[in-house]
Amino acid sequence: MKSITLAAGAALLAGAAFILFVPTWEHTPRGTEVSFPQGVQFKPARTLLASNKAPAPLPPAGTGGPMAMETYKNVPVLTDVSAAEFMRMQYAITQWVSPREGCGFCHAREDWASDAKPAKAAARIMMKMTRHLNADWKEHVQPSGVTCYSCHRGQPVPAETWFPQAPTPQRRFIAKRDNWQESADTVRKFFPDNGWDEWYVGDEPIHVQSDTALPTHRIGAFVVAKRVYEMMMQYSDGIGVNCGYCHNSRAFWDWNESTPQRWTGYNALRLVRDLNNNFLLDVAAVIPQTRQLVRETNLPVIPAQQRGVQQGNGLVVCATCHQGVPQPLNGPNMVRDYPALAPAGATAAAR
Repeated sequence: MKSITLAAGAALLAGAAFILFVPTWEHTPRGTEVSFPQGVQFKPARTLLASNKAPAPLPPAGTGGPMAMETYKNVPVLTDVSAAEFMRMQYAITQWVSPREGCGFCHAREDWASDAKPAKAAARIMMKMTRHLNADWKEHVQPSGVTCYSCHRGQPVPAETWFPQAPTPQRRFIAKRDNWQESADTVRKFFPDNGWDEWYVGDEPIHVQSDTALPTHRIGAFVVAKRVYEMMMQYSDGIGVNCGYCHNSRAFWDWNESTPQRWTGYNALRLVRDLNNNFLLDVAAVIPQTRQLVRETNLPVIPAQQRGVQQGNGLVVCATCHQGVPQPLNGPNMVRDYPALAPAGATAAAR
């Protein structure tokens, strides 16, 4: 009897020591459900959608009259619009991007034609990008099209951007705690964006699942599959749908069993790469991606442990424009009232 009592006491002490010292216990916030590998579900309502309604268009400028480049100095982009429509666009862009900061956000007030402010050069690149989207990506953005407001929603920096970051080092043992933020209240905050540049800037292949019992082609390592999963969860959250919106969950890999929306999503990925490579990296050179570092470093990509507050220009992802709904701003026609943003053949102007 005594030996049984001692054995029970030892087992109790061993259990208490395990509970206290071995796991990393974390309290999941109220209102949040975390499940893996099935996915992550969040009960709280999205807080990102500060404004999901397009503003009323400005009154028409009328037709005729002199061209903008004949009336104003230093007009290198909107060369094909009238002076009246040019000024209407200036007022609209201020409303869409910097309503609190005003025209002075981009312009030097003592000389409106001056290029002294970097924000003005960035705005020109953005204007070219918007015209390029409406003219050369019609299969994705039409019939609604896009304006500056599609992403900015009344603020200079869109709510959803990301900065290239060094991928989080993978731990050697699967039992170790991952780098997911379990205290987050949105999917966007839960999953990291480390390594996104492989797909949203580069064109690395996504090979994480075989379509045969024995793989016949190269399959990505576990860490690649994990990061693709993180990216796809952000993809899904960014447009407010679940995986079945594009995939047949019985065979995620099979294009023949996927919905037509999967092709839309594939083209969206190509669109995002186009914008990041051909426009937003140029904007980053004009308005550098500045960081308030925890400690000084010479690394071009700042590891998380050395990175403080990030400011400046970031890159785009689907959520930058969609912000949680399948059709940005729930699908209104954005360019009908601003034809200057949808010229025929903007490719030449966009390069």
